[in-house]
Amino acid sequence: MIKETAASLFLALFFFFSSSAQNSDQQKLIAALLGHTQIQDDLYELCDKIGGRVTGTDANIKSVEWGLQKFKEAGVDARKEGFQMPAMWDEKSCTAKITGAANFSPKVVSNAFSIGTTAAGLEAELISVGHGTEEDFKKAGTTIKDKFIFIATDELVVLDGLFKEYSDAHDIEGRALAAGVKGVVYMSSRPKKLLFRHLASRGYKNTLPLVVMARDDASRCLRILDKGEKLTINLNIELTTGGSYTSYNVIGEIKGSENPDEIIVVGAHLDSWGMGTGANDNGCNVTMVIDIARQIKLLGIQPKRTIRFALWNGEEQCICGSWAYTQQHEKELDKHVVTAAIDIGSGKITGFFTGHRPELEAETNKALQEVSALGPFENMDVSIVGTDNYDFMMQGVPNLVGLQEEANYCSDYHCESDTYDKVNLQNVKINSAITAVTLLHFANLDKVTLKRQNRNEVQKMIEETQLEPQMKAFEYWQGWLDGTRGRK
Repeated sequence: MIKETAASLFLALFFFFSSSAQNSDQQKLIAALLGHTQIQDDLYELCDKIGGRVTGTDANIKSVEWGLQKFKEAGVDARKEGFQMPAMWDEKSCTAKITGAANFSPKVVSNAFSIGTTAAGLEAELISVGHGTEEDFKKAGTTIKDKFIFIATDELVVLDGLFKEYSDAHDIEGRALAAGVKGVVYMSSRPKKLLFRHLASRGYKNTLPLVVMARDDASRCLRILDKGEKLTINLNIELTTGGSYTSYNVIGEIKGSENPDEIIVVGAHLDSWGMGTGANDNGCNVTMVIDIARQIKLLGIQPKRTIRFALWNGEEQCICGSWAYTQQHEKELDKHVVTAAIDIGSGKITGFFTGHRPELEAETNKALQEVSALGPFENMDVSIVGTDNYDFMMQGVPNLVGLQEEANYCSDYHCESDTYDKVNLQNVKINSAITAVTLLHFANLDKVTLKRQNRNEVQKMIEETQLEPQMKAFEYWQGWLDGTRGRK
């Protein structure tokens, strides 16, 4: 992690003593955020002391109270907003034993909403079906019924590979269900025995045991299976599970001075998986959102429109918290000027995804001119699925997602290695300045020209951006079709 170095202080002083600094709220805010703040201590408290924050667990509940207290200490009006999570899931332990042509205990972890096993475990032959393509399943035929299937993977390097990983898993698990397999064993896509956890593609509706095996161990299994020899696997998965329960978003708010009913939202998700400490995903951006609110209050900046600072919960489990917000605040959505989600670790922000809305891209370009010294910037006017912009987008609300350099995001994504020391704090501070000024620009516009889209316009966006496959990969497509998720 890069600490608050002389470079950050130089940038802060540069902005503060520039010719416009003393006359510009934006420049004062930039200088404050680039200077010394509590953000490093906040990250330490959230990640090292509270740790991984699976929604519904004691650590997650503690993080909600922590976030609420941080806003209040900063003088920001704040509240918890309760919502229902569909089901409780947390792993207690996951072990495996390989027997047959070799005998060893590979390192494994269950995917979220995998089903559990009895204390004796669940045992069956392990059969390779390649990368799990449609052709691979056809070739395997009925031989995989009541067996554990083994899925080979490519090593994850770039963000595009991550989106492919989610899409492939959706198709693989659908084929596995249709074939009547006993369970699915994925080769880890990370090197050096690193494990990670994804959500089962069908979320809490999943009915299969799903595990990830360390790449080194999985490669050993694959070599043996490729020789035509047989292996049996015994999985023992112990879980904490339950029905619907109440979780909470944390909402901080600075009221607008002229148009308080018009709202800007910036958010980052508070929850994480519990293998690491949820540092790059997404603790660093939680602390960024808090620090932006803190510095606006410290400087006495009064935006014309209301700014809401959201710490979302349940993001890793079907993006539940921000979805609940759009339902609870449905009557206000026409007055939501723009929302922003920051969720790609601590790589530097190089622009924003602007959701296939040219008018939003043009206004965002204007906002970024205020921080041109921290650029260069280039927005991407495309729509994306997979974080807390989703339900705002499907409700037709203009939405931004931070476009960030990948840095080490993919290598530690959902991994036990996603810890405090992997965060580039210098980038987080720069990102906070970029994000804050962008928000303040929208909050202080003389006239809002951005409009909420109706359902037909959202449908047109889906078609023009070919968003349907992404929505299907995350199991959101049916909700759009039947009107249970998205603009009616």
